[in-house]
Amino acid sequence: MRIVIFTEVLAPYISGISSYVEVLKKGLEKLNHRVLIVTSSVHTKKPVFKNGVIRCPARKCGNKYGYECKNINDQKTIEFIKSFQPDIIHIHTDTKIGYMGLYLADKINKPVVFTIHDYYVDRFASSKSKMVWNIKTMIEKQHFKDMIDNADVITSSCRRASMFVKRAGRKRKVTLIPSNTDTSRFDYRKSTENSILKMRKKLGLAPDSSVAVFAGELTVEKNLEFVLTAIARHISPYDNIQFLIVGDGTETEYLKSLCRKLRINGMVFFAGSVAHSIMPEIYSACNMYVCSYDDGLMSMSFAEAIACGLPVLIKEDKEKFVYHMIKNGVNGFVYTNEEDFAEYLKKLSDIDESQRSKIRHVVRHTISDAPGKSMSEKYVKIYTNAVKARRLRHYQ
Repeated sequence: MRIVIFTEVLAPYISGISSYVEVLKKGLEKLNHRVLIVTSSVHTKKPVFKNGVIRCPARKCGNKYGYECKNINDQKTIEFIKSFQPDIIHIHTDTKIGYMGLYLADKINKPVVFTIHDYYVDRFASSKSKMVWNIKTMIEKQHFKDMIDNADVITSSCRRASMFVKRAGRKRKVTLIPSNTDTSRFDYRKSTENSILKMRKKLGLAPDSSVAVFAGELTVEKNLEFVLTAIARHISPYDNIQFLIVGDGTETEYLKSLCRKLRINGMVFFAGSVAHSIMPEIYSACNMYVCSYDDGLMSMSFAEAIACGLPVLIKEDKEKFVYHMIKNGVNGFVYTNEEDFAEYLKKLSDIDESQRSKIRHVVRHTISDAPGKSMSEKYVKIYTNAVKARRLRHYQ
Protein backbone atom coordinates (compact mmCIF):
# COMPACT_ATOMS: atom_id res chain seq x y z
CA MET A 1 0.00 0.00 0.00
CA ARG A 2 1.15 3.57 -0.73
CA ILE A 3 0.41 6.15 1.95
CA VAL A 4 0.89 9.93 1.78
CA ILE A 5 1.09 11.62 5.17
CA PHE A 6 0.43 15.36 5.44
CA THR A 7 1.81 17.16 8.50
CA GLU A 8 2.65 20.84 8.87
CA VAL A 9 5.51 20.00 11.25
CA LEU A 10 8.22 17.36 11.24
CA ALA A 11 11.62 16.92 12.89
CA PRO A 12 13.71 18.87 13.69
CA TYR A 13 10.57 20.64 14.96
CA ILE A 14 9.98 19.31 18.48
CA SER A 15 6.35 18.24 18.85
CA GLY A 16 4.27 15.18 19.57
CA ILE A 17 2.91 15.29 16.03
CA SER A 18 6.34 15.15 14.38
CA SER A 19 7.38 12.25 16.65
CA TYR A 20 4.09 10.45 16.01
CA VAL A 21 4.49 10.74 12.24
CA GLU A 22 8.09 9.52 12.32
CA VAL A 23 7.18 6.47 14.39
CA LEU A 24 4.20 5.72 12.14
CA LYS A 25 6.31 6.00 8.97
CA LYS A 26 8.97 3.69 10.36
CA GLY A 27 6.35 1.14 11.46
CA LEU A 28 4.55 1.18 8.12
CA GLU A 29 7.79 0.72 6.20
CA LYS A 30 8.70 -2.25 8.40
CA LEU A 31 5.41 -3.76 7.25
CA ASN A 32 6.59 -3.24 3.63
CA HIS A 33 4.31 -0.30 2.82
CA ARG A 34 5.58 2.77 0.97
CA VAL A 35 5.26 6.14 2.72
CA LEU A 36 5.65 9.70 1.46
CA ILE A 37 5.52 12.59 3.95
CA VAL A 38 4.50 16.08 2.87
CA THR A 39 5.44 18.84 5.30
CA SER A 40 6.56 22.49 5.40
CA SER A 41 9.81 24.15 6.43
CA VAL A 42 11.03 27.71 6.94
CA HIS A 43 14.50 26.55 5.93
CA THR A 44 13.80 26.05 2.23
CA LYS A 45 12.81 28.42 -0.59
CA LYS A 46 11.58 25.71 -2.95
CA PRO A 47 10.06 22.23 -2.51
CA VAL A 48 12.74 19.67 -1.63
CA PHE A 49 12.37 15.89 -1.77
CA LYS A 50 14.75 13.80 0.33
CA ASN A 51 14.51 10.49 2.21
CA GLY A 52 10.80 10.06 1.51
CA VAL A 53 9.89 13.59 2.63
CA ILE A 54 8.74 16.60 0.59
CA ARG A 55 9.50 19.85 2.44
CA CYS A 56 7.52 22.80 1.07
CA PRO A 57 8.53 26.43 1.72
CA ALA A 58 6.79 27.90 4.76
CA ARG A 59 6.11 31.40 6.03
CA LYS A 60 5.87 32.57 9.61
CA CYS A 61 2.33 33.06 10.90
CA GLY A 62 0.30 33.22 14.10
CA ASN A 63 -0.85 29.61 14.31
CA LYS A 64 0.29 27.25 17.05
CA TYR A 65 3.35 26.12 15.10
CA GLY A 66 4.50 29.64 14.25
CA TYR A 67 4.53 28.90 10.52
CA GLU A 68 2.57 27.32 7.68
CA CYS A 69 3.04 26.24 4.06
CA LYS A 70 3.31 29.19 1.64
CA ASN A 71 1.74 27.61 -1.42
CA ILE A 72 -0.40 24.48 -1.21
CA ASN A 73 -1.23 24.74 -4.91
CA ASP A 74 2.31 24.31 -6.21
CA GLN A 75 1.67 22.19 -9.30
CA LYS A 76 5.10 20.54 -9.38
CA THR A 77 4.58 19.31 -5.83
CA ILE A 78 1.04 18.14 -6.60
CA GLU A 79 2.19 16.28 -9.71
CA PHE A 80 5.06 14.65 -7.81
CA ILE A 81 2.63 13.39 -5.16
CA LYS A 82 0.27 12.12 -7.86
CA SER A 83 3.15 10.21 -9.49
CA PHE A 84 3.60 8.38 -6.20
CA GLN A 85 0.15 6.88 -6.90
CA PRO A 86 -1.15 6.92 -3.32
CA ASP A 87 -3.83 4.55 -2.05
CA ILE A 88 -4.59 6.62 1.04
CA ILE A 89 -4.24 10.22 2.25
CA HIS A 90 -3.46 10.54 5.97
CA ILE A 91 -3.75 14.09 7.36
CA HIS A 92 -2.32 15.12 10.75
CA THR A 93 -3.11 18.83 10.80
CA ASP A 94 -5.94 21.26 10.08
CA THR A 95 -3.53 23.92 8.80
CA LYS A 96 -2.50 24.66 5.19
CA ILE A 97 -0.73 21.34 4.57
CA GLY A 98 -3.92 19.57 5.67
CA TYR A 99 -5.85 21.41 2.98
CA MET A 100 -3.31 20.29 0.40
CA GLY A 101 -4.13 16.74 1.43
CA LEU A 102 -7.88 17.34 1.06
CA TYR A 103 -7.39 18.95 -2.37
CA LEU A 104 -5.28 16.05 -3.61
CA ALA A 105 -7.65 13.39 -2.25
CA ASP A 106 -10.54 15.05 -4.07
CA LYS A 107 -8.59 15.25 -7.35
CA ILE A 108 -7.51 11.59 -7.37
CA ASN A 109 -10.56 10.20 -5.52
CA LYS A 110 -8.70 8.59 -2.62
CA PRO A 111 -9.92 8.07 0.97
CA VAL A 112 -8.83 10.43 3.75
CA VAL A 113 -7.85 9.51 7.30
CA PHE A 114 -7.71 12.49 9.67
CA THR A 115 -5.89 12.10 12.98
CA ILE A 116 -6.82 14.57 15.72
CA HIS A 117 -3.78 15.64 17.71
CA ASP A 118 -5.06 18.90 19.17
CA TYR A 119 -7.98 21.29 19.12
CA TYR A 120 -8.66 24.95 18.50
CA VAL A 121 -9.80 25.70 22.06
CA ASP A 122 -7.63 28.38 23.73
CA ARG A 123 -5.07 28.16 20.93
CA PHE A 124 -4.77 31.94 20.78
CA ALA A 125 -5.24 32.69 24.47
CA SER A 126 -1.85 34.41 24.53
CA SER A 127 -3.13 37.12 22.17
CA LYS A 128 -3.41 40.52 23.85
CA SER A 129 -6.52 41.33 21.84
CA LYS A 130 -9.62 39.40 22.81
CA MET A 131 -11.22 40.25 19.46
CA VAL A 132 -8.21 38.84 17.56
CA TRP A 133 -8.29 35.77 19.77
CA ASN A 134 -12.01 35.20 19.07
CA ILE A 135 -11.64 35.70 15.31
CA LYS A 136 -8.64 33.38 15.02
CA THR A 137 -10.30 30.75 17.19
CA MET A 138 -13.41 30.89 15.01
CA ILE A 139 -11.25 30.39 11.89
CA GLU A 140 -9.42 27.47 13.50
CA LYS A 141 -12.74 25.94 14.48
CA GLN A 142 -13.83 26.04 10.85
CA HIS A 143 -10.57 24.41 9.75
CA PHE A 144 -11.20 21.63 12.24
CA LYS A 145 -14.75 21.15 10.89
CA ASP A 146 -13.47 21.01 7.32
CA MET A 147 -11.13 18.16 8.17
CA ILE A 148 -13.86 16.25 10.01
CA ASP A 149 -16.41 16.76 7.24
CA ASN A 150 -14.06 15.54 4.50
CA ALA A 151 -12.43 12.58 6.28
CA ASP A 152 -13.53 9.02 5.63
CA VAL A 153 -12.07 7.92 8.98
CA ILE A 154 -11.18 9.95 12.07
CA THR A 155 -8.64 8.70 14.61
CA SER A 156 -6.99 9.94 17.81
CA SER A 157 -4.90 8.69 20.71
CA CYS A 158 -7.31 10.12 23.29
CA ARG A 159 -10.98 9.54 24.09
CA ARG A 160 -11.47 13.27 24.56
CA ALA A 161 -11.22 13.75 20.79
CA SER A 162 -14.83 12.53 20.53
CA MET A 163 -15.88 15.34 22.85
CA PHE A 164 -14.02 17.86 20.68
CA VAL A 165 -15.79 16.57 17.56
CA LYS A 166 -19.12 16.91 19.34
CA ARG A 167 -18.21 20.40 20.55
CA ALA A 168 -17.56 21.34 16.94
CA GLY A 169 -21.16 20.37 16.16
CA ARG A 170 -20.37 17.14 14.32
CA LYS A 171 -21.53 13.56 14.89
CA ARG A 172 -18.62 11.40 13.79
CA LYS A 173 -17.04 8.27 15.21
CA VAL A 174 -13.43 8.63 16.40
CA THR A 175 -11.33 5.46 16.35
CA LEU A 176 -8.94 5.30 19.31
CA ILE A 177 -5.37 4.27 18.46
CA PRO A 178 -2.84 4.49 21.34
CA SER A 179 0.53 6.04 20.53
CA ASN A 180 3.71 4.01 20.25
CA THR A 181 7.31 5.13 20.45
CA ASP A 182 10.60 3.82 19.09
CA THR A 183 11.94 2.05 22.17
CA SER A 184 15.10 0.95 20.36
CA ARG A 185 16.03 4.59 19.83
CA PHE A 186 14.88 5.93 23.18
CA ASP A 187 16.93 3.81 25.54
CA TYR A 188 18.84 5.24 28.53
CA ARG A 189 21.24 2.28 28.42
CA LYS A 190 22.85 3.77 25.31
CA SER A 191 24.02 6.81 27.30
CA THR A 192 27.17 6.79 29.40
CA GLU A 193 27.93 8.73 32.57
CA ASN A 194 30.34 10.86 30.57
CA SER A 195 27.77 11.66 27.84
CA ILE A 196 25.21 12.58 30.50
CA LEU A 197 27.62 15.02 32.15
CA LYS A 198 28.46 16.55 28.77
CA MET A 199 24.78 16.99 27.94
CA ARG A 200 24.06 18.58 31.31
CA LYS A 201 26.93 21.00 30.80
CA LYS A 202 25.64 21.84 27.33
CA LEU A 203 22.18 22.57 28.73
CA GLY A 204 23.54 24.60 31.65
CA LEU A 205 22.37 22.07 34.26
CA ALA A 206 24.21 21.25 37.46
CA PRO A 207 25.92 17.83 37.43
CA ASP A 208 24.46 16.84 40.81
CA SER A 209 20.92 18.27 40.61
CA SER A 210 17.64 16.42 40.11
CA VAL A 211 16.25 17.52 36.76
CA ALA A 212 12.58 17.43 35.76
CA VAL A 213 12.00 17.85 32.02
CA PHE A 214 9.17 18.78 29.68
CA ALA A 215 9.51 18.50 25.89
CA GLY A 216 7.07 19.72 23.28
CA GLU A 217 5.36 22.74 21.80
CA LEU A 218 5.15 25.64 24.24
CA THR A 219 1.49 26.46 23.84
CA VAL A 220 -1.34 27.40 26.21
CA GLU A 221 -2.81 23.92 26.47
CA LYS A 222 0.47 22.49 27.80
CA ASN A 223 -0.31 24.36 31.04
CA LEU A 224 3.34 24.99 31.97
CA GLU A 225 2.24 28.03 33.94
CA PHE A 226 0.95 25.54 36.53
CA VAL A 227 4.39 23.91 36.83
CA LEU A 228 6.25 27.21 37.13
CA THR A 229 3.83 28.51 39.75
CA ALA A 230 4.08 25.27 41.74
CA ILE A 231 7.88 25.46 41.68
CA ALA A 232 7.82 29.08 42.83
CA ARG A 233 5.47 28.33 45.74
CA HIS A 234 6.71 24.97 46.95
CA ILE A 235 10.30 24.36 45.76
CA SER A 236 13.34 26.19 47.10
CA PRO A 237 16.89 26.36 45.67
CA TYR A 238 17.95 24.15 48.61
CA ASP A 239 15.87 21.29 47.22
CA ASN A 240 18.43 21.13 44.36
CA ILE A 241 15.72 20.60 41.72
CA GLN A 242 15.97 22.09 38.23
CA PHE A 243 13.30 22.22 35.53
CA LEU A 244 14.28 21.89 31.87
CA ILE A 245 11.89 23.02 29.12
CA VAL A 246 12.69 21.71 25.64
CA GLY A 247 10.87 23.17 22.65
CA ASP A 248 9.45 26.42 21.36
CA GLY A 249 6.05 27.92 20.63
CA THR A 250 3.61 30.76 21.10
CA GLU A 251 4.08 30.79 24.89
CA THR A 252 7.89 30.89 25.00
CA GLU A 253 8.35 34.57 25.80
CA TYR A 254 5.45 34.61 28.24
CA LEU A 255 6.89 31.64 30.16
CA LYS A 256 10.33 33.28 30.31
CA SER A 257 8.81 36.51 31.63
CA LEU A 258 6.80 34.50 34.17
CA CYS A 259 10.02 32.91 35.44
CA ARG A 260 11.50 36.36 35.95
CA LYS A 261 8.34 37.55 37.70
CA LEU A 262 8.31 34.50 39.99
CA ARG A 263 12.08 34.79 40.56
CA ILE A 264 12.82 31.20 39.60
CA ASN A 265 15.23 31.92 36.72
CA GLY A 266 17.99 29.98 38.44
CA MET A 267 15.81 26.85 38.66
CA VAL A 268 14.25 26.85 35.17
CA PHE A 269 16.18 26.34 31.93
CA PHE A 270 14.93 26.83 28.36
CA ALA A 271 16.70 24.66 25.78
CA GLY A 272 14.65 25.97 22.84
CA SER A 273 14.18 23.85 19.73
CA VAL A 274 16.74 21.07 19.47
CA ALA A 275 17.37 18.29 16.97
CA HIS A 276 15.05 15.38 17.70
CA SER A 277 18.03 13.06 17.22
CA ILE A 278 19.55 14.22 20.54
CA MET A 279 16.35 13.88 22.58
CA PRO A 280 17.31 10.38 23.88
CA GLU A 281 20.48 11.92 25.35
CA ILE A 282 18.52 14.80 26.86
CA TYR A 283 15.99 12.46 28.51
CA SER A 284 18.82 10.28 29.81
CA ALA A 285 20.45 13.35 31.37
CA CYS A 286 17.26 14.07 33.36
CA ASN A 287 15.62 12.33 36.30
CA MET A 288 11.86 12.72 35.79
CA TYR A 289 9.32 13.91 33.24
CA VAL A 290 6.53 16.43 33.85
CA CYS A 291 3.19 16.31 32.01
CA SER A 292 0.80 19.12 33.03
CA TYR A 293 -1.45 19.82 30.06
CA ASP A 294 -5.24 19.96 30.31
CA ASP A 295 -6.68 19.73 26.80
CA GLY A 296 -3.83 18.09 24.89
CA LEU A 297 -4.79 14.79 23.31
CA MET A 298 -1.50 12.97 23.21
CA SER A 299 2.08 13.14 24.37
CA MET A 300 4.70 11.30 22.39
CA SER A 301 7.36 12.84 24.61
CA PHE A 302 5.65 11.11 27.55
CA ALA A 303 6.21 7.71 25.93
CA GLU A 304 9.75 8.65 24.87
CA ALA A 305 10.62 9.68 28.42
CA ILE A 306 9.31 6.40 29.87
CA ALA A 307 11.31 4.46 27.28
CA CYS A 308 14.37 6.33 28.58
CA GLY A 309 13.51 5.23 32.12
CA LEU A 310 12.13 8.50 33.48
CA PRO A 311 9.34 8.29 36.06
CA VAL A 312 6.50 10.61 35.08
CA LEU A 313 4.43 13.17 36.97
CA ILE A 314 1.09 13.45 35.18
CA LYS A 315 -1.99 15.49 35.95
CA GLU A 316 -5.06 13.37 36.68
CA ASP A 317 -7.14 12.89 33.55
CA LYS A 318 -8.86 9.57 32.97
CA GLU A 319 -9.54 10.44 29.33
CA LYS A 320 -5.85 10.32 28.43
CA PHE A 321 -4.45 7.00 27.25
CA VAL A 322 -1.16 7.88 28.93
CA TYR A 323 -2.95 8.30 32.27
CA HIS A 324 -3.77 4.60 32.30
CA MET A 325 -0.11 3.72 31.73
CA ILE A 326 0.93 5.25 35.05
CA LYS A 327 1.20 2.93 38.04
CA ASN A 328 1.54 5.10 41.12
CA GLY A 329 4.88 4.59 42.80
CA VAL A 330 6.12 2.29 40.01
CA ASN A 331 6.68 4.40 36.90
CA GLY A 332 5.47 7.72 38.23
CA PHE A 333 2.74 9.55 40.12
CA VAL A 334 -0.63 11.10 39.30
CA TYR A 335 -1.24 14.49 40.92
CA THR A 336 -4.32 16.69 41.22
CA ASN A 337 -2.99 19.97 42.66
CA GLU A 338 0.17 22.02 43.28
CA GLU A 339 0.83 20.47 46.69
CA ASP A 340 0.71 16.91 45.32
CA PHE A 341 2.90 17.88 42.38
CA ALA A 342 5.56 19.45 44.62
CA GLU A 343 5.48 16.53 47.06
CA TYR A 344 6.05 13.95 44.31
CA LEU A 345 8.70 16.14 42.68
CA LYS A 346 10.65 16.21 45.95
CA LYS A 347 10.09 12.50 46.51
CA LEU A 348 11.57 11.61 43.13
CA SER A 349 14.47 14.02 43.61
CA ASP A 350 15.46 12.38 46.92
CA ILE A 351 16.22 9.03 45.27
CA ASP A 352 19.91 8.08 45.37
CA GLU A 353 21.83 6.86 42.32
CA SER A 354 21.62 3.15 43.13
CA GLN A 355 17.84 3.37 43.50
CA ARG A 356 17.58 5.55 40.40
CA SER A 357 19.25 2.88 38.28
CA LYS A 358 16.74 0.27 39.43
CA ILE A 359 13.83 2.65 38.87
CA ARG A 360 14.95 3.37 35.30
CA HIS A 361 14.89 -0.34 34.54
CA VAL A 362 11.39 -0.77 36.03
CA VAL A 363 10.00 2.34 34.33
CA ARG A 364 11.31 1.36 30.89
CA HIS A 365 9.82 -2.11 31.27
CA THR A 366 6.31 -0.62 31.69
CA ILE A 367 6.33 0.79 28.16
CA SER A 368 5.86 -2.74 26.88
CA ASP A 369 2.67 -3.02 28.93
CA ALA A 370 0.78 -0.72 26.53
CA PRO A 371 -2.26 -2.72 25.33
CA GLY A 372 -3.00 -3.78 21.80
CA LYS A 373 -1.00 -4.18 18.64
CA SER A 374 1.36 -1.61 17.30
CA MET A 375 0.10 1.71 16.00
CA SER A 376 1.17 0.99 12.43
CA GLU A 377 -0.59 -2.39 12.31
CA LYS A 378 -3.83 -0.78 13.46
CA TYR A 379 -3.52 1.95 10.86
CA VAL A 380 -2.99 -0.60 8.08
CA LYS A 381 -6.37 -2.14 8.96
CA ILE A 382 -7.98 1.30 8.91
CA TYR A 383 -6.37 2.15 5.56
CA THR A 384 -7.48 -1.16 4.04
CA ASN A 385 -11.08 -0.74 5.20
CA ALA A 386 -11.16 2.89 3.99
CA VAL A 387 -9.91 1.90 0.53
CA LYS A 388 -12.48 -0.91 0.28
CA ALA A 389 -15.30 1.41 1.38
CA ARG A 390 -14.28 4.05 -1.19
CA ARG A 391 -14.25 1.43 -3.99
CA LEU A 392 -17.71 0.19 -3.00
CA ARG A 393 -19.08 3.74 -3.13
CA HIS A 394 -17.45 4.21 -6.54
CA TYR A 395 -19.26 1.20 -8.03
CA GLN A 396 -22.65 1.96 -6.48
